[in-house]
Amino acid sequence: MKISYNWLQNYFDDKLPVPEKLAELITFSFAEVEGIEKRGEDIILDVKVLPDRACYALSHRGVAYEAAAVLNIKKKEMRWPLPVVSQVAELSVRVEAPDLCPRYMARVIENINTKEQAWVTEHLEAVGQRSIHPVVDGANVVMLDMGQPLHAFDRDMVDGEITVRLARPSEKITTLDNKEVLLDETMLVISDDKSVLAVAGVKGGKKAEVTSRTKNLILESANFNAESVRRTSEKLGIKTDASKRFENGLSPESAARGMEDFTAYIFEMDKNIKVGEVADVYSAKKDKTVIETTGKFINDKLGANIANDDIKDILTRLSIEAEEEGGKFTIFPPYFRLDLRVEEDIVEEIGRIYGYSNVGAREPRSGLGVKPAVNKKFYYENFIRQFMVERGFSEVMNSTFRAKGKREIVKPLAKDKAFLREELSERLEKCLDNNCSNAALLGLDEVKIFEIGNVFPEEGEHTSFCVGIRNINKKNIRSNDKIKAIRDDLIAALGVSVKVVCTVDDSGGQILNENKMIGKINNLDGIMEIDLDELILPISAPNSYNGIIIDQKNITHFKPYSVYPFVVRDIALWAPADSEKDIEELLRKEAGHYAVSVRMFDSFVKDGRTSFALRIVFQSKDKTLTDNEVNNIMEKIYKEVASRGWEVR
Repeated sequence: MKISYNWLQNYFDDKLPVPEKLAELITFSFAEVEGIEKRGEDIILDVKVLPDRACYALSHRGVAYEAAAVLNIKKKEMRWPLPVVSQVAELSVRVEAPDLCPRYMARVIENINTKEQAWVTEHLEAVGQRSIHPVVDGANVVMLDMGQPLHAFDRDMVDGEITVRLARPSEKITTLDNKEVLLDETMLVISDDKSVLAVAGVKGGKKAEVTSRTKNLILESANFNAESVRRTSEKLGIKTDASKRFENGLSPESAARGMEDFTAYIFEMDKNIKVGEVADVYSAKKDKTVIETTGKFINDKLGANIANDDIKDILTRLSIEAEEEGGKFTIFPPYFRLDLRVEEDIVEEIGRIYGYSNVGAREPRSGLGVKPAVNKKFYYENFIRQFMVERGFSEVMNSTFRAKGKREIVKPLAKDKAFLREELSERLEKCLDNNCSNAALLGLDEVKIFEIGNVFPEEGEHTSFCVGIRNINKKNIRSNDKIKAIRDDLIAALGVSVKVVCTVDDSGGQILNENKMIGKINNLDGIMEIDLDELILPISAPNSYNGIIIDQKNITHFKPYSVYPFVVRDIALWAPADSEKDIEELLRKEAGHYAVSVRMFDSFVKDGRTSFALRIVFQSKDKTLTDNEVNNIMEKIYKEVASRGWEVR
């Protein structure tokens, strides 16, 4: 969801934190901010709203609601003036499938004479949308603001009454983008007395499209069944902003607010319109959700000690009504929070606003009375991880999904994630290539990586282990000796007996266990992959986890890295044989804080003189370094080298 910082600021009198700080707060309390982009005078936050919060958070109002709770500031209630209801042409609405359309609202507006609104165009363009027509823009801007999809029909192009029904066999519709679509009897549609006007929750039709000639409107604000919209959208291959919101579920109450805001928007553009009553078919109004819990339950689940008054304060910040008596809470979530259903949901809300970082560590409860059995697979996966890390390897974790393959997923998450991987080696080789490009920054002469993960070949799912080695400076040199060493050392450490069959030219080979192939070696690319399940099959389960217990004193801590590109410069010079340390100190001093790495990578003696070759890696934490900046630093280095009596080669 693209969120405009300026748009968001409209919800507050208090000044919001700078975009970077706001993004950090949102990420750690609500949803990951995947990017920040400057667009004109605005800043756009790319917020990854997950399905469980899509019922309210795929909107600027939803993100403002979250920002208000996290920052503990007041959010303004944005409402526009509404017009007085007038006498207009009658509109009849019938819903034949109330299970698929819990609520359908429609209203007639006559005598429209709308003009393009500059502020609306600005709002839409800020989040990557284009202006189409003032009325259509209004539907879009209200949806992006408060999350309710809306639609408008040209009243004069609608024959008779509005009916919400299932499509008839072989029925067709020409959509707004001029594509003819074949429907089936499982798809919910909006129709008049003659033909289909729209695919419910997915796409509008061409017949009653709003154009520059439109004088009278029917505004639609409805609630459609999430599963029905998702199924129809997938069958037709049509994904829209509306379908994305409906298929994640919306409250029927949101339809009323959507109709109110859409009407107010039209009235804001043209004060001379005539507005009819709302035809509201609300088939099954649900009771308000009530959740009961206790402060003790919340604290036990979080491992915290939050006072009841603080719990109630957090709920109030989230617009969640709560009654508390003696530590017992009766909670009434707002209508738009469909994700709040059980008391564990309340625990999560309290925890994320209170801040998980503020929850202290606790010793787990002991005294179960039974010694748990050692999970053999878990043990040996972690044994191998520890074995590899101790030998200088880094673990990678690649996606299980692929764009192409043989094992297709019935309902893929995305088009480029429609297949399951059949091996680890393909992606591991790409990881080797990618990491080689950053080797200078990391100070590496070779990249050594491994991966443990599930694969899905035709013969069945299993866990695989893959290792790769790549020399940076001499990419084409075979890594067979190192791969062989890792293979032999690992097999010896596990205590298994396998047979290795090599090719005639020693470019690769197979690993056999009782004549069954369980692994392959590619010496040319420096990659080995083994079926981990088969490798550990003959081994007995250990009695304890002692063999994989990590020394807490040697835990590596994460250090934030720069997101800006690095620049590499090499320098070779003649200097006294004992001056290696002095050269490195000089380079670090003259390069300043931009030098993240200074490393000697070669030296030799010729004619009684010693040559040193060093590599300097430059990188800034707050900007992209230019060639001129780096060149100026290098010029300072050359002058200082000359002043010492050393000679640049």
